[in-house]
Amino acid sequence: MNPKHIHAETQVRATREEVWNVLSKYGDVSTFHAGVVESRKVAGSKDEAALGSERICNIVDMGLPITLKERIVNYDEGRSYQYEVYEWKNFPIQKMLFGFSIIEGEEDHTILAIDIEYLAKPAFLTPLMAKKMRGLAHDVLLGYKHFIETGEKRAPIKKLKKHYRHVGRLGGQSI
Repeated sequence: MNPKHIHAETQVRATREEVWNVLSKYGDVSTFHAGVVESRKVAGSKDEAALGSERICNIVDMGLPITLKERIVNYDEGRSYQYEVYEWKNFPIQKMLFGFSIIEGEEDHTILAIDIEYLAKPAFLTPLMAKKMRGLAHDVLLGYKHFIETGEKRAPIKKLKKHYRHVGRLGGQSI
């Protein structure tokens, strides 16, 4: 079975540089994003995004603690990066990649995009997880959008869903 690909994007009222500044906070994402319970860089890595940077993220899904070890495998300064989840605990995947990219918008906003590629374990679960992964992409973007636009750290995702429900889709899987 082939990996499934999810794409979502959102409009952020900020400059490209402001968006990149937040995306670059790779190792300490949990200091501002409520979707991540705890994050820390792996020994030898920096907190900033760079090729090869590694981190450990602890999240909770449906009450189950999940640990993800992640490494940046593609990096384009100021534009995008992609990281692989290379080790996990309590998460049914064989392969997972996340990518963030900044797309030029108008003068008063920037488009932030996320791409998730995954293959579940067992593989037959891959299409069954699509709705959950689309929701994950949406929640991740909401956390970044809110922090970039307001500076408010660790705003609960439920609160953000309610606050941004008026935000229209930009097409496809956008928020």
